[in-house]
Amino acid sequence: MSFHKIKGHQNQLKYLSRLKESGLIPHALLFTGQQGIGKRLIADIFAASVFCKEKDSPCGKCHSCVQMKAGSYPDFLVLERDDKGKIPVGASDKSQQGSVRWMIDRLTRSSINGRYVVIVDGVETISESGQNALLKTVEEPGSDSHIILIAESKSGILPTIVSRCIEINFNPLSVSDINDIVEERFPDGENSSMISSICGGSADVALRLYDDKIFAGIIAAAKEIKGILRGRGTAGKAFDFSGTAGPAFVITVLINLYSFMVRSHITGEVVMYPDDIALDEGEAEKAVKILLAIKKGLKNNLNVNSILKGMLYSVSEINSRGFPDPDFSWLL
Repeated sequence: MSFHKIKGHQNQLKYLSRLKESGLIPHALLFTGQQGIGKRLIADIFAASVFCKEKDSPCGKCHSCVQMKAGSYPDFLVLERDDKGKIPVGASDKSQQGSVRWMIDRLTRSSINGRYVVIVDGVETISESGQNALLKTVEEPGSDSHIILIAESKSGILPTIVSRCIEINFNPLSVSDINDIVEERFPDGENSSMISSICGGSADVALRLYDDKIFAGIIAAAKEIKGILRGRGTAGKAFDFSGTAGPAFVITVLINLYSFMVRSHITGEVVMYPDDIALDEGEAEKAVKILLAIKKGLKNNLNVNSILKGMLYSVSEINSRGFPDPDFSWLL
């Protein structure tokens, strides 16, 4: 796959193409932006273009491209989250493949084909000690080594690492780009207008919402939330997140849904959601505040089901002092 087939991010792709053509690729790049908008895909393609010797790289056909596609190119290193959601640091006395110390050790050795390219997907999940270990390599990875760090936000990354990188920020995809992506996968998919509007510009979220069970779970939760806000709900099985891709995903989509409702009230945009989940502007704003507060607390292993019920039942007491005030300017 080449940059030509990527949806969205045209300015970022042009910049990366100019870097490649100039031969002046920085030793460290930092890709930031929300999850599921194509940062990793673009990083993979850029890495392949560095190794490919053809004029229109990556060509997808040469030996290097074939190895990259198979995941067997010897000088291409990838660090990803483990089953705990973090990139491991690794012990100094043994080589744990995919860990920070493993990568550092590999870069001290000569590459087979002349240069290394490293992708660290989720750098913000590395512990502070691990990031400190990574810092020296980011500063001086070697004359023919390039490191691409990927993160949703640079807020979880040591400032000393950020300052040594060229940052490229990726914005959420447009509704039209999302429509093009999902139409290729689900040409006859239902609820396409609503899904494209509430996925938050994430192709990954949009594609997951085409799972009927997940989509039905989101709608059931939204119906229950409306019922509670209007004094009719019971907060029963609708908040059982076990069959809906997990609470973090559901909370994110519901935030997108109610943010979309706020925007539609402000702009008069045509509403794409069913009446039985629709909220007025004030209700939607309160729902967003509740869900943002819950999302912020997910890392503390709170009981989402219980907390969500409690906050919804106490909605009449909610004001801007008790919850974070969301910035809706990005919706306009």
